[in-house]
Amino acid sequence: MMIALLVGTLSAQQIIEKIEIIGNNRIPPDTIIYYLSSREGDYYNKALLKRDFKVLWSTGFFANLRIEEEDGLRGKVVKIYVEENPVIKNVIFRTGKKVKENDIISKLKEKDEYLAAHSYYNPSRVQKVKRTIKELLEEKGLQAARIDAELVRKTEGEVDLIFRIDEGPRLRVGEVVFVGRTKIPEGFMKEAMKDNRAHNLINWIGGKDVFKKNKLEDNVAEIKKRLQEFGYMEATVGEPRFEEITKRTFLFGKQKMMRIIIPVDPGYVYRTGEIKIEGNKFLMTKYLQSLVELKPGEIYSSKKREKTIESMGESYRNFGFLYSQIIPVENLDPKQKVVNVTFNIQEGEVTFLRKLEFKGNTFTKDKVLRREFLLREGDRFSLALFKDSLLRLRQLGLVDVDQEPDIKPDPENPSQIDVNLNVRELQRNNIQFTAGYSGYEGTFVAFSFSTVNFLGTGESLDLTLQHGKRVKNYSFGMTKPYIFDRPMTLGFNVFDRKVNIPYLYNQYSKGVYLTFGARVRGYTRFNLTYSFQDTEMEVPTYETEEGESYYYNPYFYPGKYYVSALEPIIYRSTIDSPLTPSRGTMYSVSLKYAGNFLGGDVHLYRPRFEFARYQPIISNHVLGVHIEYMFVKPIKGDEVPYWERFFLGGEQSIRGYDFYTIGPRDERNILIGGEKSLVGNFEYIIPFGGPLYGILFYDFGNALLPSEKFSLKNMYSSAGLEIRVFVPALRVPFRLIFAYNNKKIYADDSNFAFRFAIGTTF
Repeated sequence: MMIALLVGTLSAQQIIEKIEIIGNNRIPPDTIIYYLSSREGDYYNKALLKRDFKVLWSTGFFANLRIEEEDGLRGKVVKIYVEENPVIKNVIFRTGKKVKENDIISKLKEKDEYLAAHSYYNPSRVQKVKRTIKELLEEKGLQAARIDAELVRKTEGEVDLIFRIDEGPRLRVGEVVFVGRTKIPEGFMKEAMKDNRAHNLINWIGGKDVFKKNKLEDNVAEIKKRLQEFGYMEATVGEPRFEEITKRTFLFGKQKMMRIIIPVDPGYVYRTGEIKIEGNKFLMTKYLQSLVELKPGEIYSSKKREKTIESMGESYRNFGFLYSQIIPVENLDPKQKVVNVTFNIQEGEVTFLRKLEFKGNTFTKDKVLRREFLLREGDRFSLALFKDSLLRLRQLGLVDVDQEPDIKPDPENPSQIDVNLNVRELQRNNIQFTAGYSGYEGTFVAFSFSTVNFLGTGESLDLTLQHGKRVKNYSFGMTKPYIFDRPMTLGFNVFDRKVNIPYLYNQYSKGVYLTFGARVRGYTRFNLTYSFQDTEMEVPTYETEEGESYYYNPYFYPGKYYVSALEPIIYRSTIDSPLTPSRGTMYSVSLKYAGNFLGGDVHLYRPRFEFARYQPIISNHVLGVHIEYMFVKPIKGDEVPYWERFFLGGEQSIRGYDFYTIGPRDERNILIGGEKSLVGNFEYIIPFGGPLYGILFYDFGNALLPSEKFSLKNMYSSAGLEIRVFVPALRVPFRLIFAYNNKKIYADDSNFAFRFAIGTTF
């Protein structure tokens, strides 16, 4: 019975005898049929044809579409009538001056709504584009803008789509008014209106006074967040209202602006009640309590709550719990006006570093990079050690981390972490053949070769051959940063040097420096340098019309001396790059000790204290600070040799003055040389893009006798602008310095100075 019924039903159902496409011009019938689920020879299904209609309409190919069917000889004939949309030949944006075409295109691409040329015209897509352009215009404060889309026929089936944009006037915020039961200072809440601030000169320059209706929701949320930071946990911020007003601008003209009225009810101030920590197993409760910023009885602050969450989360991540979560559960007590908070901790499982790979180091050996990493494969993945490792990589000056590290868990075992580091190798060699002039060296010709990555091993090698009017310098040195695969440094430098300091002295010296160093802990290192040099001092000469004459200096004693010295130095540096620093701090303490049990003819000790700090500011700007203090004391009743005294000036100390011109002088204006010195440098670094930097600087300092005291009155200072061009191929920057000096060395000097230099001040 059931079999007979099924056969009867199938024989009664009609098939699709034929599918006809009518009205198409550019689109082939096969393309239209491709989108259909119904096929010739299939059983006729009305519901399926309705679905096919929706699919065809969604393609955007057609301006009109209908599907009809009629009886054929053997079944149903399906007829699909189409009217094709034209093809867009060009998309044109006719804009005003306030919004550029590139801004519109970027916004459309961001929302994946860009209409490309040679696509089919689709009215619904055009409406979406108009809405997106409208949003962009409103962001720019153009609330009254109008957008019209126009089709201009070009050829049969082709059109130009033109968006005509009438920007209208830019609407500005005249006033922001808060109403309601509140004693909160309006200035406090106005700070939260980052995108809609009242018109004044500062807000006008920054574009913050433009009325942006689409940003108000974020501003309202920020007001509520700020109120909760000060204990108003039940604060409510109502829907803003708007009034059009006429207000005088800061240029004294009148303009229509918008008054924003925001109802605010802060409610009552809540204080911190009971604090609980639950769910922790690895970290002790006592330690976690020390991280809590909130204190019972104090005004409750959502900001302190978030800081607590971040501190706890960071502590767990530093021990390898990358998946840990800190969930605050707040319980408000309206009667007592307190907030009882429980920090619910979900530790998750410990993660481990399974695989570490470097990509991009074609010359530098993998071992050189890997040994700077504090994490080894198989170790717990400590986020703190990982960040420190990245900083140590940058401090090498061999590579830069180009992109964000690729940190991926194993899909089958999330506790195992794989890290891929993409690095970019920096210029390792500096080969120069130069001739020129500098304030310190005078005219010179020089050849030098140096590398910080000899044979890809991270070792340093320096060779210098320089011959000039003031300086003759021949030296060779090498430094090995790792000995026996341990963080210990061993290096040497042999030299033969002649230096002519005009009107001070001529110095001929040759000798050797031997250096041993080791990492003490973290970023702290200790170096010990032994130096021995054979030095001969001569009285300088100068040329007169009658011939060459000697320069008389009663404080200088010519002769031949042997100097044997030890100089221990301990320093800690978190500065991120030796080439283009942008953040970090450096502390350094050293002591040069010459003579006594070391032998030699010079007996003295010279401590040196140094501090440097780079702090990122807004927009990649960097503030750099450097302070250096030194003094020298003789031992065994000796005097401090003239050439061991302090003479300041030049681009390495106070950059607006000539080298070796600042220091104590006698009544005849002859330099005596200081036995203590203080130098301070401030730099505001502005990257202009690529290798070019602009630097606003202020240097101050002086060198004094032991009996004198440092004061603001006796300080030399230099302020101005420096243009610095960093040349990666040379690993040094070229500098043009424009300075104003507060004091003159000689009466006929100018307070303004210009000089060319190479290197950095600190």
